[in-house]
Amino acid sequence: MNKKVLTPVIIGVVIAIILMSVLVTMNQKPIITTEKPIAEIPTKPIPSREPMPVNNTATPTNQTTPTNQTIPANDTIVLITPISLSYDSNSVLKSSLASKGISMSSPLKISGGSVAKYCTFYSNAEKQRSIEYCTSTELKDSDGKFLGNIHMVGSTDSPNAVLGVIQIDPNMSNIDSLKTTYETMVKSLVCDCWQDQKPSDLESVSSWVDIAKSHHLEAKGITSSSKLTGFAQKQLVLEVTTNTEGYLWKFIISN
Repeated sequence: MNKKVLTPVIIGVVIAIILMSVLVTMNQKPIITTEKPIAEIPTKPIPSREPMPVNNTATPTNQTTPTNQTIPANDTIVLITPISLSYDSNSVLKSSLASKGISMSSPLKISGGSVAKYCTFYSNAEKQRSIEYCTSTELKDSDGKFLGNIHMVGSTDSPNAVLGVIQIDPNMSNIDSLKTTYETMVKSLVCDCWQDQKPSDLESVSSWVDIAKSHHLEAKGITSSSKLTGFAQKQLVLEVTTNTEGYLWKFIISN
Protein backbone atom coordinates (compact mmCIF):
# COMPACT_ATOMS: atom_id res chain seq x y z
CA MET A 1 0.00 0.00 0.00
CA ASN A 2 1.16 3.48 -0.81
CA LYS A 3 2.58 5.38 2.20
CA LYS A 4 0.50 8.36 1.29
CA VAL A 5 -2.61 6.29 1.63
CA LEU A 6 -1.53 4.36 4.81
CA THR A 7 -0.71 7.39 6.92
CA PRO A 8 -4.17 9.01 6.76
CA VAL A 9 -5.74 5.64 7.51
CA ILE A 10 -3.65 5.16 10.68
CA ILE A 11 -4.35 8.68 11.84
CA GLY A 12 -8.08 8.14 11.25
CA VAL A 13 -8.09 4.92 13.27
CA VAL A 14 -6.32 6.61 16.20
CA ILE A 15 -8.75 9.50 16.19
CA ALA A 16 -11.67 7.07 16.10
CA ILE A 17 -10.31 5.20 19.10
CA ILE A 18 -9.86 8.42 21.05
CA LEU A 19 -13.41 9.57 20.29
CA MET A 20 -14.92 6.26 21.35
CA SER A 21 -13.04 6.36 24.69
CA VAL A 22 -14.38 9.82 25.44
CA LEU A 23 -17.97 8.84 24.64
CA VAL A 24 -17.85 5.72 26.85
CA THR A 25 -16.56 7.77 29.76
CA MET A 26 -19.34 10.34 29.42
CA ASN A 27 -22.08 7.65 29.38
CA GLN A 28 -20.98 5.95 32.73
CA LYS A 29 -22.74 6.87 36.01
CA PRO A 30 -20.59 7.27 39.19
CA ILE A 31 -21.12 4.98 42.24
CA ILE A 32 -22.55 7.15 45.07
CA THR A 33 -22.47 5.82 48.62
CA THR A 34 -25.51 6.49 50.78
CA GLU A 35 -23.82 5.43 54.05
CA LYS A 36 -22.76 8.02 56.54
CA PRO A 37 -19.19 8.11 57.70
CA ILE A 38 -18.57 6.07 60.82
CA ALA A 39 -17.84 9.19 62.82
CA GLU A 40 -21.26 10.62 62.02
CA ILE A 41 -23.36 7.56 63.00
CA PRO A 42 -24.98 8.23 66.38
CA THR A 43 -24.17 5.59 68.97
CA LYS A 44 -26.08 4.53 72.12
CA PRO A 45 -24.16 4.59 75.39
CA ILE A 46 -23.15 1.14 76.62
CA PRO A 47 -24.76 0.51 80.03
CA SER A 48 -22.24 -0.09 82.79
CA ARG A 49 -22.24 -3.53 84.36
CA GLU A 50 -22.47 -2.58 88.02
CA PRO A 51 -22.96 -5.37 90.55
CA MET A 52 -26.54 -5.91 91.68
CA PRO A 53 -27.23 -5.04 95.33
CA VAL A 54 -27.67 -8.08 97.56
CA ASN A 55 -30.93 -8.23 99.49
CA ASN A 56 -31.27 -11.18 101.85
CA THR A 57 -34.97 -10.49 102.40
CA ALA A 58 -37.16 -11.77 99.61
CA THR A 59 -39.96 -9.38 98.71
CA PRO A 60 -42.95 -10.81 96.82
CA THR A 61 -43.25 -9.29 93.35
CA ASN A 62 -46.98 -8.69 93.73
CA GLN A 63 -46.62 -6.69 96.94
CA THR A 64 -45.36 -3.22 97.65
CA THR A 65 -43.63 -2.12 100.81
CA PRO A 66 -45.56 0.70 102.52
CA THR A 67 -43.54 3.78 103.25
CA ASN A 68 -45.38 4.66 106.46
CA GLN A 69 -46.06 1.35 108.14
CA THR A 70 -47.72 1.38 111.56
CA ILE A 71 -47.76 -1.40 114.13
CA PRO A 72 -51.19 -2.26 115.53
CA ALA A 73 -51.59 -1.56 119.22
CA ASN A 74 -52.10 -5.23 120.07
CA ASP A 75 -48.77 -6.11 118.42
CA THR A 76 -46.72 -3.57 120.33
CA ILE A 77 -43.60 -5.10 121.75
CA VAL A 78 -43.27 -4.46 125.46
CA LEU A 79 -39.71 -4.41 126.70
CA ILE A 80 -39.25 -5.88 130.18
CA THR A 81 -36.36 -4.96 132.42
CA PRO A 82 -36.02 -7.82 134.90
CA ILE A 83 -35.35 -6.93 138.53
CA SER A 84 -32.35 -8.56 140.16
CA LEU A 85 -33.09 -10.12 143.52
CA SER A 86 -31.38 -8.29 146.36
CA TYR A 87 -31.52 -8.25 150.13
CA ASP A 88 -31.92 -4.49 149.87
CA SER A 89 -35.35 -5.15 148.35
CA ASN A 90 -36.62 -5.73 151.90
CA SER A 91 -36.90 -1.95 152.33
CA VAL A 92 -38.73 -1.64 148.99
CA LEU A 93 -41.20 -4.32 150.02
CA LYS A 94 -41.71 -2.70 153.41
CA SER A 95 -42.69 0.69 152.00
CA SER A 96 -44.81 -0.84 149.21
CA LEU A 97 -46.76 -3.05 151.62
CA ALA A 98 -47.22 -0.16 154.07
CA SER A 99 -49.05 1.78 151.34
CA LYS A 100 -51.46 -1.20 151.12
CA GLY A 101 -52.10 -1.32 154.87
CA ILE A 102 -49.79 -4.26 155.61
CA SER A 103 -46.88 -3.75 158.00
CA MET A 104 -43.55 -5.51 157.59
CA SER A 105 -40.85 -5.69 160.25
CA SER A 106 -37.17 -4.98 159.71
CA PRO A 107 -35.33 -8.10 158.50
CA LEU A 108 -33.58 -10.50 160.81
CA LYS A 109 -30.26 -11.57 159.28
CA ILE A 110 -29.35 -15.22 159.77
CA SER A 111 -26.10 -16.93 158.84
CA GLY A 112 -23.72 -19.67 159.93
CA GLY A 113 -25.04 -22.44 162.13
CA SER A 114 -28.36 -20.66 162.67
CA VAL A 115 -29.34 -21.21 159.02
CA ALA A 116 -30.15 -24.88 159.62
CA LYS A 117 -32.34 -23.95 162.58
CA TYR A 118 -34.24 -20.91 161.30
CA CYS A 119 -34.00 -21.10 157.49
CA THR A 120 -35.24 -24.60 156.69
CA PHE A 121 -37.71 -24.09 153.86
CA TYR A 122 -37.05 -26.89 151.36
CA SER A 123 -37.75 -30.60 151.65
CA ASN A 124 -35.23 -31.08 148.84
CA ALA A 125 -31.87 -31.62 150.55
CA GLU A 126 -29.85 -30.14 147.68
CA LYS A 127 -31.88 -26.93 147.64
CA GLN A 128 -31.68 -26.64 151.40
CA ARG A 129 -27.88 -27.05 151.38
CA SER A 130 -27.61 -24.17 148.89
CA ILE A 131 -28.86 -21.73 151.55
CA GLU A 132 -25.89 -19.97 153.14
CA TYR A 133 -27.69 -16.86 154.35
CA CYS A 134 -31.24 -15.65 154.82
CA THR A 135 -33.31 -12.73 156.04
CA SER A 136 -36.71 -13.05 157.69
CA THR A 137 -39.46 -10.46 158.22
CA GLU A 138 -42.86 -10.57 159.91
CA LEU A 139 -46.12 -9.41 158.32
CA LYS A 140 -49.22 -8.03 160.02
CA ASP A 141 -52.52 -7.12 158.40
CA SER A 142 -54.34 -3.79 158.74
CA ASP A 143 -55.86 -4.94 162.07
CA GLY A 144 -52.42 -5.69 163.52
CA LYS A 145 -52.94 -9.46 163.37
CA PHE A 146 -50.09 -11.74 162.45
CA LEU A 147 -50.27 -12.62 158.75
CA GLY A 148 -47.06 -14.43 157.87
CA ASN A 149 -43.42 -13.96 156.86
CA ILE A 150 -41.26 -13.03 153.90
CA HIS A 151 -37.92 -14.84 153.69
CA MET A 152 -35.03 -14.19 151.35
CA VAL A 153 -32.56 -17.06 150.97
CA GLY A 154 -29.32 -17.58 149.08
CA SER A 155 -25.66 -16.66 149.35
CA THR A 156 -24.27 -13.82 151.44
CA ASP A 157 -24.09 -11.67 148.30
CA SER A 158 -27.61 -12.04 146.93
CA PRO A 159 -30.72 -14.18 147.37
CA ASN A 160 -31.71 -16.73 144.75
CA ALA A 161 -35.26 -17.07 146.06
CA VAL A 162 -37.87 -15.11 148.02
CA LEU A 163 -40.66 -16.87 149.90
CA GLY A 164 -43.93 -15.33 151.05
CA VAL A 165 -45.36 -17.71 153.69
CA ILE A 166 -48.89 -16.85 154.90
CA GLN A 167 -51.27 -18.79 157.12
CA ILE A 168 -54.96 -18.55 156.15
CA ASP A 169 -57.84 -19.60 158.44
CA PRO A 170 -60.16 -22.49 157.43
CA ASN A 171 -62.69 -20.03 155.98
CA MET A 172 -59.97 -18.16 154.07
CA SER A 173 -61.40 -14.92 155.45
CA ASN A 174 -58.07 -13.06 155.14
CA ILE A 175 -57.26 -14.15 151.60
CA ASP A 176 -57.49 -10.54 150.35
CA SER A 177 -54.46 -9.64 152.47
CA LEU A 178 -52.64 -12.63 150.95
CA LYS A 179 -53.46 -11.42 147.42
CA THR A 180 -52.23 -7.91 148.25
CA THR A 181 -48.97 -9.27 149.63
CA TYR A 182 -48.27 -11.52 146.63
CA GLU A 183 -49.18 -8.83 144.10
CA THR A 184 -46.79 -6.44 145.85
CA MET A 185 -44.03 -9.06 145.79
CA VAL A 186 -44.43 -9.48 142.02
CA LYS A 187 -44.35 -5.74 141.32
CA SER A 188 -41.37 -5.14 143.62
CA LEU A 189 -39.26 -8.23 142.88
CA VAL A 190 -40.22 -9.37 139.35
CA CYS A 191 -41.69 -6.53 137.28
CA ASP A 192 -44.67 -4.21 137.13
CA CYS A 193 -45.81 -5.81 133.88
CA TRP A 194 -48.35 -8.50 134.72
CA GLN A 195 -51.21 -6.65 133.00
CA ASP A 196 -49.16 -6.30 129.82
CA GLN A 197 -47.84 -9.86 129.71
CA LYS A 198 -50.65 -11.89 131.29
CA PRO A 199 -48.55 -15.05 131.80
CA SER A 200 -50.54 -18.22 131.07
CA ASP A 201 -53.46 -15.92 130.18
CA LEU A 202 -53.96 -15.06 133.86
CA GLU A 203 -55.50 -11.62 134.29
CA SER A 204 -53.72 -10.91 137.58
CA VAL A 205 -51.98 -12.43 140.58
CA SER A 206 -55.37 -12.34 142.32
CA SER A 207 -56.95 -14.50 139.61
CA TRP A 208 -54.05 -16.95 139.90
CA VAL A 209 -54.69 -17.21 143.67
CA ASP A 210 -58.40 -17.85 143.03
CA ILE A 211 -57.63 -20.65 140.57
CA ALA A 212 -55.11 -22.22 142.95
CA LYS A 213 -57.67 -22.02 145.77
CA SER A 214 -60.40 -23.74 143.72
CA HIS A 215 -57.99 -26.42 142.52
CA HIS A 216 -56.77 -27.17 146.02
CA LEU A 217 -60.27 -27.40 147.51
CA GLU A 218 -61.28 -29.84 144.77
CA ALA A 219 -58.10 -31.92 145.03
CA LYS A 220 -57.66 -34.86 147.38
CA GLY A 221 -54.02 -34.21 148.25
CA ILE A 222 -52.72 -32.27 151.24
CA THR A 223 -50.52 -30.04 149.07
CA SER A 224 -51.09 -28.63 145.60
CA SER A 225 -48.94 -26.26 143.58
CA SER A 226 -48.96 -24.17 140.43
CA LYS A 227 -45.88 -22.93 138.54
CA LEU A 228 -45.13 -20.13 136.08
CA THR A 229 -41.78 -20.19 134.27
CA GLY A 230 -40.02 -17.66 132.07
CA PHE A 231 -41.99 -14.64 133.26
CA ALA A 232 -39.48 -11.75 133.32
CA GLN A 233 -36.70 -14.35 133.63
CA LYS A 234 -38.09 -15.59 136.93
CA GLN A 235 -39.85 -18.74 138.12
CA LEU A 236 -42.98 -18.32 140.22
CA VAL A 237 -44.51 -21.09 142.33
CA LEU A 238 -47.77 -20.92 144.27
CA GLU A 239 -48.23 -23.71 146.82
CA VAL A 240 -51.13 -24.50 149.17
CA THR A 241 -50.98 -27.01 152.06
CA THR A 242 -53.86 -28.00 154.31
CA ASN A 243 -52.92 -27.98 158.02
CA THR A 244 -54.64 -27.92 161.42
CA GLU A 245 -54.94 -24.12 161.37
CA GLY A 246 -56.42 -23.91 157.90
CA TYR A 247 -54.23 -23.44 154.82
CA LEU A 248 -50.56 -22.59 154.60
CA TRP A 249 -49.71 -20.68 151.42
CA LYS A 250 -46.22 -20.33 149.98
CA PHE A 251 -45.36 -17.99 147.14
CA ILE A 252 -41.85 -18.54 145.83
CA ILE A 253 -39.97 -16.25 143.41
CA SER A 254 -36.64 -17.61 142.17
CA ASN A 255 -34.07 -16.91 139.47
